[in-house]
Amino acid sequence: MPSKQKLDCPTLIPYMGGKFQLSKELIPMLPKHDRYIEMFAGGLSMFFRKRKADNNILNDKEKNLVNLYMCVAEHFDEFNEYVKWYVNSREMFDVFKKQFKNHEPLEIPDPKRAARYYYLIRCSFNHNPLNPYAKTSSNWNRDLVNDLSATRDKLDNSLFENMDFRTLHNRYPPKKGDLWYLDPPYVVATERNDYYLETFDEKDHDDLVEICKDIDSNGGKFMVSYDDKKSVEEAFKDFDIIKIPVIYAGQQHKRDYKNELVIINYDLPTLQEKLF
Repeated sequence: MPSKQKLDCPTLIPYMGGKFQLSKELIPMLPKHDRYIEMFAGGLSMFFRKRKADNNILNDKEKNLVNLYMCVAEHFDEFNEYVKWYVNSREMFDVFKKQFKNHEPLEIPDPKRAARYYYLIRCSFNHNPLNPYAKTSSNWNRDLVNDLSATRDKLDNSLFENMDFRTLHNRYPPKKGDLWYLDPPYVVATERNDYYLETFDEKDHDDLVEICKDIDSNGGKFMVSYDDKKSVEEAFKDFDIIKIPVIYAGQQHKRDYKNELVIINYDLPTLQEKLF
């Protein structure tokens, strides 16, 4: 049976840079909503920890990631059939890594490819598929699949998309009752170009600001998570900006707190609203 922590936030992958810990602070800040849209799915910690909305749209530009979520939700038995035969092996990791780096064609859904991608993430250093093989044997064991029942249940009846964030915005025009959660590639990581599979350039960041303005003007609500950069504060100066001290996964100095910018276009819910 999944642990209580897994049931509280049944994430599929331990996504480095994800919001697993921070989501505990962010979820109480969310307003009521009927339709929930995540523009940059990643590890989906916010979706997995929050109360499920009536309609849920989960998007990411990384095709392997969307395929993984879709296969766990809709083709779990076949996905599990592949996973149960994998062993913790550097040689197996290298084979799967080569397939991933060669960008071999992928038609969604592909349970075999999803199982290999899941293995690659679990066995990579810091759970980043761009990184080398991790030496810790605890990263992979077949019991991991037994914990995925809660994950599959939470993903049930969600709509998965694999498109650019601008296309997603055009496909689903913002409206009243919406909550858009946006956790884009951070400015500092874009500058380094050493972490994200899909990076942002300056135009991408600018377009994201315009989309947030459109969500606001059409009566929708949004929450954006960003790194603490002056350029971000200036771009979102018309909205409320909250700074939350965090320690990012993978940073060298574990006690060196950084600020996470949380940008919203609504009043924070009252205690009574949080209870109901």
